[in-house]
Amino acid sequence: MNSEDKHDTIKRIPYGMSDYGLIRKENYYYVDKTPLLKLLEDTGRYLFFIRPRRFGKSLSLAIMQAYYDVHYKNRFEELFKGTWIYDHPTTERGQYLALILNFSAVDPGPDKVEASFLNLVNGSAVAFIQKYYDYLSTYNKIDYYAKLVEESRSASDTLTSLLFLCRETRQKFLLIIDEYDNFSNNILSTRGKDAYHQLTHGTGFFRSFFNVIKSGTGSMDSPITRSFITGVSPITMDDVTSGYNIGKNISLYPAFSRALGFTKDEVVQMIEYYRTKGMIYHSTEYLLEIMTQWYGNYRFSKKDEAILYNPDMVLYFLDNYMPQKELPNNLIDRNVRIDYGKLRYLILIDQAQKKTTNGNFDRLKEVIEKGEIESNIEEGFPLEKLPSRENFISLLYYFGLLTIKEFRATDLVLQIPNETARRLFYDYIKEAYEETEVFTLDLYKYHQLMKGMALKGEWEPLLKYIAGKMRESMSLRDLITGEKSIQAFLNVYLGLSDLYIIHSEKELNKGYADIVMEPFLARYEGIKYSYLLEIKYIKSGVTPADAEIQQLKTAAEEQLKRYSFDQKFLKNIEKTTLIKLALIFSGHEDIYMGTAA
Repeated sequence: MNSEDKHDTIKRIPYGMSDYGLIRKENYYYVDKTPLLKLLEDTGRYLFFIRPRRFGKSLSLAIMQAYYDVHYKNRFEELFKGTWIYDHPTTERGQYLALILNFSAVDPGPDKVEASFLNLVNGSAVAFIQKYYDYLSTYNKIDYYAKLVEESRSASDTLTSLLFLCRETRQKFLLIIDEYDNFSNNILSTRGKDAYHQLTHGTGFFRSFFNVIKSGTGSMDSPITRSFITGVSPITMDDVTSGYNIGKNISLYPAFSRALGFTKDEVVQMIEYYRTKGMIYHSTEYLLEIMTQWYGNYRFSKKDEAILYNPDMVLYFLDNYMPQKELPNNLIDRNVRIDYGKLRYLILIDQAQKKTTNGNFDRLKEVIEKGEIESNIEEGFPLEKLPSRENFISLLYYFGLLTIKEFRATDLVLQIPNETARRLFYDYIKEAYEETEVFTLDLYKYHQLMKGMALKGEWEPLLKYIAGKMRESMSLRDLITGEKSIQAFLNVYLGLSDLYIIHSEKELNKGYADIVMEPFLARYEGIKYSYLLEIKYIKSGVTPADAEIQQLKTAAEEQLKRYSFDQKFLKNIEKTTLIKLALIFSGHEDIYMGTAA
């Protein structure tokens, strides 16, 4: 086989793709998720499923359509040969007329949203009638109802007409809605609660639409036999349906914890497949370690310990790695990033036209300070109850910014899953500080000083620059209230550079180092220095005695010495020189910075 023939057999990377038919037809790499189909059938008829953005939801819905849609019944072998469901087909295969709606296409503009929603539903309904005309034409008034749909001025009326047609012709109706909360979340984040309430409460058109969905279920002749709705948050569903009382929210079910995402074995198999094609240039262990650190560690059930990788990010990595024969220039796929605007309305409030942070912002800082947080995960909650601690933490979990770490006795512990999510936290806190005019840095100067720290061991200019800005900022006085607060602040601002991986409370040699700056040598082989930082704190407003400062300095140096003997850590930084730093603060002012032997 010559090189051209060999290249032609290489499966393509389906990065950003959700067209299942195209993936199967044009030789894209496919990780089989068809066991989900049987699992769905065994679980219930009307299901609601939440996962973070870019986690494979849209592709799973395309698989459902290809399997259940009567239109594709005769293409079963073409679409599914070699998959699990091909060898374990169910009786419901190819039995449904399927209406597929993707609400990400709705324009959330203030004067456009209702018309855009109507156009989406009407267009899909017209296509539905044309596609299934032979199945629906047994009802002699089909053309009359088709005209009603085309001329409808209400999405609710359009859906009502479709349901009537399916009821009269005794057709099984499958309703699939993707990104159900996309435009409602945009309205909430850009136009506020009042506009959101007009949409989801009372006679709002979105609430009315879900009332029609509910009317199409539940009785013996109900046309909607199955429905599957996906999104990134339970808030809108709770608001428009009073808790989605027509079906099950299966997002926290242990059986579905592995339904989406890649397992470690699946990632390894993918790497090894492309290695056989001559497309992988580093060891599997090396690439897996990077992917785990940046894209892995998601866990979606306290009863199932399966650890998953974000599939979009894994595919993004390989799609960029193989042509360049090196790591992607940016390890974070910009499409995964949750816009700051999506969280902005949750963490900022306006007071007399001056923006300030609220309790939710403090919870973001708490996560950074501790690296983990104890909280139950709430299955659903309306917008009005979002300010409660557990509801806000639950939302961060649904967004993929937190994940399950473990279950301790009676408490569920959540943690930041990976470096991608951690850097999103840093960005959100930095942007909130800037918007509220609490704290800003000259980022060009910052990055120049960080390079001096990484390449020349010149740590003092950067730390003094950050500390000096802290002293200048009067607004920080109420925010910097102790060692952990200082630690969280430095985590954020040291983490703005991608030269280092910042670890908070990292376990080293039977202790926990406050801040570890581990050089990102996989990307920047030229970094020469790594850092351990131990922070001590003296209560603000108290003038410390020299003896007290010396005592804290000695304690910090002893801890740093112990941490520096951790063999695993030393192996990770063996190409660099380790600098150990003791930092002492009083309030938001630094009173000592120095190296430890």
